[in-house]
Amino acid sequence: MRLTVSSKYAILALEELARRGGPASVHELATSLDIPTAYLAKLVSLLARAGILTTQRGRGGGVALAQPADAISLKAVIEAIEGPSALQDCPFELSPCAGDPGCPLYPVWDPLRARIVEFLAQTCLAEVAQRAIPQRRERNERNVE
Repeated sequence: MRLTVSSKYAILALEELARRGGPASVHELATSLDIPTAYLAKLVSLLARAGILTTQRGRGGGVALAQPADAISLKAVIEAIEGPSALQDCPFELSPCAGDPGCPLYPVWDPLRARIVEFLAQTCLAEVAQRAIPQRRERNERNVE
């Protein structure tokens, strides 16, 4: 199971778009999330290719969710960024391995991996955005004090 900072940045950017409820420029998103703009632009390209984002050039353009936030799973986002096998690979092997019943870790890891993938498939972007709103308020209130 490979989860990188790229997945984290992608989820944060998508959560920000869901919270805004409309399009934003890559630069606006990158600035508000403190992510390098060029790095986020590469992620946007992958997310657009996967049908998660739409992009529009020019005045009034930017990026927007291609579908409602409650239709975008975290699993789909991670697979768009990391590749389709990212959630299947064993984290204990250096080379990709989707599970070997002969491995001593298989009986422990495989059921856990299945539960993690199920959780990611059932958790949508709208849920993440809803959870983030109270946390942002708390953070902002602490910064004001």
